[in-house]
Amino acid sequence: MTIALVPSLEGLVVALLIGFLIGLDRERLEVRKGREVFAGVRTFPLIALSGAMGMILLPVTGPALLVTAFAAVAAVAVVAYLRSSAAGGVGATTEMAAFATFLLGVLAGDGQFVLAGSAGVMVAIILVAKPRLEAFSRALTGEEIRAALELAVISVIVLPLLPNEGFGPWQVLNPFAIWLLVVFVSALSFAGFVASRLLGERRGLAVTGAVGGLVSSTAVTFAMAERSRADEGLAGPAASAAVLASCVMCLRIVVLAGVVNAGILPRLLPVVGAMAIVGGVAAWWLERRGTDAPVAASGHLTNPFSLRAALSFGVVFALILLGMRAAQEYLGNGGLYAASAISGLADVDAVTIAISRLGPGADVWRTPAAAVTLAAVVNTLVKLGLGVVLGAGRFRRNVGVALGVMAVAGAAAGAAVYLRF
Repeated sequence: MTIALVPSLEGLVVALLIGFLIGLDRERLEVRKGREVFAGVRTFPLIALSGAMGMILLPVTGPALLVTAFAAVAAVAVVAYLRSSAAGGVGATTEMAAFATFLLGVLAGDGQFVLAGSAGVMVAIILVAKPRLEAFSRALTGEEIRAALELAVISVIVLPLLPNEGFGPWQVLNPFAIWLLVVFVSALSFAGFVASRLLGERRGLAVTGAVGGLVSSTAVTFAMAERSRADEGLAGPAASAAVLASCVMCLRIVVLAGVVNAGILPRLLPVVGAMAIVGGVAAWWLERRGTDAPVAASGHLTNPFSLRAALSFGVVFALILLGMRAAQEYLGNGGLYAASAISGLADVDAVTIAISRLGPGADVWRTPAAAVTLAAVVNTLVKLGLGVVLGAGRFRRNVGVALGVMAVAGAAAGAAVYLRF
C-alpha cells in the first residue's frame, strides 16, 4: 500500500511546528528554574513526529507502530517523573505536555491540520501563562470560587431545563430567553472579574465593556453599575466601560441594518455614527480621568458574580418585555415611531432588523432610519436610568452625563437629518 506523499509531508511539518512551539516553553522553563527537564526544544518535536509517523504509517503497519510509539513516550515520561519526584521536584506539567504533544502529532498525521494546530496553540498558551494563572488562582477567595460554581449551575444545569416557548399574557414571557440573558449578565460579571485580575482593574473593565457591548450594552451597564457599588474607586473606569458598550451598540446597529438592507445606511449612518463618536470621546475621557483616581483599598471586587443581582436584572427585563407588549396591545400600532420607542426600551437589535426589512417606504428611508435612531436614543436613555439608579458614587454622574450627551447627540443629529423644514 502506498502513502500519499504531499499530505504526509504536510502532516509531518505541522507536527514538527507544534512540537517546536511547545518545546520552546519547556526549554525556557529549564533556563528560568535552573534545573533540567526531560524534554525541551528538540525532544518535543521528536515526540510530535513520532505520533505523526505512527498515524501516517497506520495503513501499512497497522496500530502496532502507533501503540509502540505511545508506549515508548509514556515510559520515558514516567521514568522522568519518578526521577524528578525522587529529587524533590513537584508537578508533572512537562510529562503531561509530552502526552498532549504525541496526540497532537497523531492528529496532524491524520490530516487534521487546523484542529492540531489550534490545540497546539492552546497547549502553548496554557504553558506560557503559568505565572498569571497561578497568581489568579491564588488570589481567588472561597466566595469567588462559590460564585463561579453558581455561574456553572445556572448556565449548564438550569438553562437547558427551561422551556423555550412563550408564557403569560400574549405569550411574551419566554423562560429560556429570559434566563439566557441572566446567564449572560452573570458570565459578563465574571468575565470582567477575570479580565480585571489578568489585565489590571481598569484595562479589564475596558475589555469587558467592548466585548460585552457586542451582545448587550444594557447588561454591561447593569454589570458595571454593580461593580461601582462594590468598589467606588473604580467608578470612572466602570463608567467608561458602560459608555464604551453603548458605542459598540451603535456599531452593531449599523452592521445589522446593513446586512438586512444596505439601502438604509446613507440615512442611518450619519446619525448613529455621531452617537458613537460622541460616546467614544466620552469613554476615552472617563478612562483618562479615572487613571489618576485613587483605587479603593480592596483593590478588587470580592464577589465577581451576584446571583441576586442577575436574577433582579432578569425580573426587570421580563417586566420591560411585558410592559412593551401591553403598550403595543392597548395603544395600538399608532405609528412606526411609537413602536420603535417602545421596542427600544428593551432591545435595539430586533427593531433594527424589523424596520430594515420593511424597505425604504415613500420617503426613501427617512422614516425607517428615524425610527431606528429613536430606538437607539430611547435605549441609551434606559441605560442612563439604570446607571443612575443602580450605580454608586461618581459612576452615576459619569454615566448620566456621558450617556445623556450621547442621547442628545443622536436626537440633534436625527433632527438635522430627518426633519423637513
